[in-house]
Amino acid sequence: MNHHSAPPRIDLPNGLAIGYRATALNGRKETRLASASNEISLTPGRHLLLARNGRGKTTLLKTIAKIIPALEGAVHSEGTIQFVDEDLRFDSEMKPKQIFKALFKKPQQRFALQMADKIELDVEKPYGKLSKGNRQKVGLIVAETRTQCPGTHILLLDEPFSGLDFAAREAVDRVWSENQEEIVRLVCVHPDEPTLKADTALIIREGALEQLQVKGSLNWIETKEALS
Repeated sequence: MNHHSAPPRIDLPNGLAIGYRATALNGRKETRLASASNEISLTPGRHLLLARNGRGKTTLLKTIAKIIPALEGAVHSEGTIQFVDEDLRFDSEMKPKQIFKALFKKPQQRFALQMADKIELDVEKPYGKLSKGNRQKVGLIVAETRTQCPGTHILLLDEPFSGLDFAAREAVDRVWSENQEEIVRLVCVHPDEPTLKADTALIIREGALEQLQVKGSLNWIETKEALS
């Protein structure tokens, strides 16, 4: 990695508003989902994003990734951004091993194959024949392997564990713990997910986007009650 680059970060200003703008073409009115009442900064480490369904989790990730514009304010970020969602797809005939070979140079290929072994992905099975969970593993490996390229990195992960069993989640967690220097990870998770380690958490509730400091991991019972 390039240790001379500025460290990655995401800055969300006070007053940042996310949602969808009105469009005259289909008559859609502006939809405001959440606003930040304080300035939020995400530095290298792991940050969770929690909210009930439909409250703006994916919208916030897409706004940070510049896929959709903010309604008010502007996101500032330093680092190469990857938005990793469930809709990520690869050629159904290609095997994961071939996908890694097509995308990466040899040092990164080795990392990808080592990660595949750690999270128990069959790299010789065609992508189209993989289960949902194993397809998610391919996307996670590709995203993680890209962080092995020079520079600083931001990973925006939209419910990356939804199709994974407990053992696979634990294995991914270990890879993240081993590979966290110069990486900001913002991980969107469902409130019913098991406990995950984190440095901070972003919570969207009653239209407000807030940041909570976390000591190692969240108290999920309190968090779920706060989101109710």
